Amino acid sequence: MTRRFRRILLCLAIIFFAVATPSMLLYALGYSFDWQNKKPVLVGGLYLKSTPKKAKIYINDKFKKETPAFLKRLIPKEYQIKIAKDGFHSWQKKMKIESKLVTEARNILLVPKNLEMEIVNEKIPENFNLKEFINLSKSNNIFYIQKPSYILYRTDPTGTFQEQISLTPLPVNQEYQIFTSSNQRITVLSGNQELYLFNQETKAFELISRHVKGLEFSADNKKLLYFTPLEIWVFYLEDAINQPNKRAGQKELITRLSQEIKDALWYSKTNQHIIFNINNTVKIIELDGRDERNAFDLFKMEIRQIVYHPEEELLYFVRGEKLLRTDLE
Repeated sequence: MTRRFRRILLCLAIIFFAVATPSMLLYALGYSFDWQNKKPVLVGGLYLKSTPKKAKIYINDKFKKETPAFLKRLIPKEYQIKIAKDGFHSWQKKMKIESKLVTEARNILLVPKNLEMEIVNEKIPENFNLKEFINLSKSNNIFYIQKPSYILYRTDPTGTFQEQISLTPLPVNQEYQIFTSSNQRITVLSGNQELYLFNQETKAFELISRHVKGLEFSADNKKLLYFTPLEIWVFYLEDAINQPNKRAGQKELITRLSQEIKDALWYSKTNQHIIFNINNTVKIIELDGRDERNAFDLFKMEIRQIVYHPEEELLYFVRGEKLLRTDLE
């Protein structure tokens, strides 16, 4: 090997390290080159988790991995995400990736295209009440509004004691339904369809909404679902730390419809999805409001009552004289 050739190799090596070293340093510091904008940028990440697992992840129509998965070193911009699995409706959403941050979607629910129905009872009584049949309440506390003061009191099934709960009265000359969560949060619904939430600090009831048809606490006691004839809302009782973040006291419109909502309830397995009945169609919708909310039809039939059983993880409903149930997975 001649001296001149060795000099050429040395020069090439110096040039290579001069070019490669900054690139390697930028890569190590979390940079990648954005070819569209022709500049280095700090990358971000994406974490996706679905029920059921092992669903295929597509980013901008390109297959990447199966759920659950963490996808690293993504250029900061908006991506079209699709989660798909045979026999299930696909989940889709545009998601924005930001520098030095991990964007998450941990509550992706894939709904079966065809649900299997099981008949529990062929002929139920005319006065059958599905909520009483499913009754999961284990509380020994009984709350009531005392008249004429319209103050909230608490007692036990034997009536051996009486404890005043609220300090200020509710509006008088109305009838009230009382709803309690498993951790003793209290709401009341007036005969005028006004929804009040009891503030445990001030010991007073606060008006949350009007024209309310029904309500339900989430199984994790962190949220309150309520619905009007055409809208479904969620009131956050505690901060939601998982993305998308929410603050305690925040109200969020989940959907507004053109036809009357017959019923709405939590899918308690996730506490991130709401089942509702409209125009003889039972649907499910997610809370995640980034981009458009994914909503799917579960089944189409005329039903009278519907309740989700969190312990059995089954959806019960009444059709005609029959009591049926189905699994949403």
